[in-house]
Amino acid sequence: MMTTDLQMMVCLVVLTELLTLPPLFARASVPGGVRWIFYNRDTVLNGVPPWGERAVRAHGNMADNLAIYAGVIIIAHLTGAANETTAIASMVILVARLLHAAVYIAGIPYLRTAVFAVAQFSMLLCVWQIVAHFLG
Repeated sequence: MMTTDLQMMVCLVVLTELLTLPPLFARASVPGGVRWIFYNRDTVLNGVPPWGERAVRAHGNMADNLAIYAGVIIIAHLTGAANETTAIASMVILVARLLHAAVYIAGIPYLRTAVFAVAQFSMLLCVWQIVAHFLG
């Protein structure tokens, strides 16, 4: 059965993949960008708008954190530690990461850090549920 935790994990994977699109659009919008996308990318593409560069970093940040989220959510599921708290925490992770991407691309620095912290806190809440399950 697909639990809420696992559904949120699938959504996080899809979000990570979808975050490849904004940088693509930003790069394709500059002269020579489409060619650069299809070639070896051995040169720097000039003229990419700042939001496009932030989109690259937002995707990288999501990709870097995906393994951590996946590990925690999958461990909770496989060990039977998944519960209503992990389900809510997983939903909060997804919403926070959606907001993080939007705020990062928009260039809002302090809010970006705040929503990232919400996602990390929610992930730690899942970790606590795993620990509590085994101490329980």
